[in-house]
Order: sequence, then C-alpha cells, then structure tokens
Amino acid sequence: MSVVFFICTAVYLLILSLAIAALIWQKIPRNKELQGISVIVAARNEERNLPRLIPSLLQLDYQNFEVIIVNDHSTDASLQVLKQYQDERLQVIDFQHHLPGLTGKKAALQMGINAARFDILAFTDADCVVPPSWLREINASFDSETDYLLGYSILKPHEGSSENRLQNFERGIYYSLAAAGLFWRAPVTSSACNMAYRKSLFVSSGGFEGIGHLLSGDDDLLLMKMMPRIRKGLFNPSPALQVLSIIGTDKRRIHQTNIRRASKFKYYPFWLKSFALFAFLYFALFYYSLFSLVANPAWDIRAYSLIIKTSAELCLVLLFFSKTGHPRLSALYPAQILLFPAQFLFYAIRGMMGGYRWK
Repeated sequence: MSVVFFICTAVYLLILSLAIAALIWQKIPRNKELQGISVIVAARNEERNLPRLIPSLLQLDYQNFEVIIVNDHSTDASLQVLKQYQDERLQVIDFQHHLPGLTGKKAALQMGINAARFDILAFTDADCVVPPSWLREINASFDSETDYLLGYSILKPHEGSSENRLQNFERGIYYSLAAAGLFWRAPVTSSACNMAYRKSLFVSSGGFEGIGHLLSGDDDLLLMKMMPRIRKGLFNPSPALQVLSIIGTDKRRIHQTNIRRASKFKYYPFWLKSFALFAFLYFALFYYSLFSLVANPAWDIRAYSLIIKTSAELCLVLLFFSKTGHPRLSALYPAQILLFPAQFLFYAIRGMMGGYRWK
C-alpha cells in the first residue's frame, strides 16, 4: 500500500505542478478600449441582499454599462425593493413564467442574456457586493481574443466580519484548480458569482441547450460546453476584480449548497470524473498512510510521500493567496491538511446520493 501511495503522490505532484505553472505563466491583458458591458443578476427572494448589491453596482467607476436584474419568481418583497431604484442604467425584468427546456436560475439568466445590449456579459449573484473597480478590471482583461473571464470572491457571514475562515481557504483551492483548467483548456470548475463571457460565445455554443434541465451548472457545466469555442479563457486574481459574497450564518443552507455542487459529478466529462475519482482514492490513501505512520513511526516511503504532498500543497497555497492579495489565509493550511480531504470525501459521497434543497 505504501508503494501505491507513493506512485499516487507522484501523480498528485504533477497535477499541483500544472496548477502552479498556470498561476505563474498566466498573463492578464491590459485592454484600454472602453467596451460596453451588460451586468446580469438573477434574484429570487433576495429582499435582504438587494439593498447591498444594487448600490455597489450603481457606484461602479465605469462609463459604458447596463445592469439587468431578473426577479425570478420571488415570493418576498424583492420586486418592491427593485422598484425603489430609479436609474437609467438599471433594467428590471419581472420573470413570472417559464421557458421551455430551462429549469430554475438558467431560465432567469436566459431572460437577462436576451435583453443584454452588449457583447460582454458580466455575472454576479444577488448576495454579493462588487468593488467600484469591478467592470474596469473586466474591461481591461477583455482584449480582442478574450472570451471568458473568472474572478475571485471572498466569503463572509456578514459584510464586516473577518475573511480569515476555513471556507475561504477551501474556496481558494478550487479557484486555483479553476485557474489551471482555464489555462490548460481543460475546465474543472467555475463560479457564477464572478464571471464574464461574450454573448456571441454563449449563442454560438448553443446556450444552455443540453444542461437547461439541471438546477445548477450555469457556471462550470456551461464553461465545459463553451470551451471548444473559447479562444482565450482567463482567471484574473486581481483584488480589483474580487467580489464579496455574503453567505450568512445558516449552516444548513451552506451544507445544501455544497451537496448541490457535488451532485453535478455525473454530468462531468469522463476525464474529469477520472480526476475526481483519483482525488477521492488519493485522499483515502492519505488518511490510511498518515494513521499507519502515526501508529508505527518510521522514515520510510510513507513519510517521504507525505513530505512531497505537503510541500507541493504549501507551494500552491502560498502562491495563490499571494496573487489574490490574501496571504493570511495561507496560515490556515496546517488545519486544512486534515480537514480539506475529509470534507472532499464526505461531499463526494453525499453529492452522489443526491437529494438537496434549493430555493
């Protein structure tokens, strides 16, 4: 078993090396031409969050943009909140019907995309707050070849709370894999709260066709669908592009969100399923090797494998959080050595079981 763990560690090292190389080699364009941008937000029962989001959108230090917020079958006061804002840049669509072949949020997003006047579409969620520089940085990243852009986001229970949380560390790991996937043209994941792509790319790729019946996947599954037509996809770690996501303190909702994300596994391409299966088996081997080493201490192949694993992970963590401007999150790595694999294993199993709640 020790030899198997060592061989798997060598493969794991290769994967992390590719992620590190992507973060180092990725070059972000600095376009200076002022381009029109359409911001699209789907909002369902977001009366508490919209008063934070909308002012941040209307205070963007950018000239040529529009904001389209789709009220998606809300049963609370979301529509009344939206009507309080009178601004020529803001368009509110009260979506109370259905679109054939589209389920949940995708139908609302489709309405927003249909109404968009500009080719560059920027997306965020209703529970987010965007920085004033958000569209300016998106515009700079979209040169003539850029078709897809992903930005980072920080989670906080409340707007004024600390960012130094285990959830943000875990999120950073997935973002580093997303950055590698875009760089190597093999998308692993994405995030709907801070992404942008061209409307022409969406249309030429067939939109949500083929994934419209799924409750989720408007970010990662759509990216995988569009990837063959993407000329250049980027992850921009700049703090100027980062959004703040207010997740609240409802642990049940966070738990259900994690299950929903993991449940998409069966819709991933074969190579990504193989990658996820490898990660599952490798983390299980990690625990077995670690506990066996604790029970019988020795400087053997198990110990060398653990040192290689830890060194590679630490390099990736330090590099990623340095580039995103959150180096203090790297200090959480010692705790996540044990916690992250356990959480990955749990939600991998729980996601395959299905059965989650979504608003």
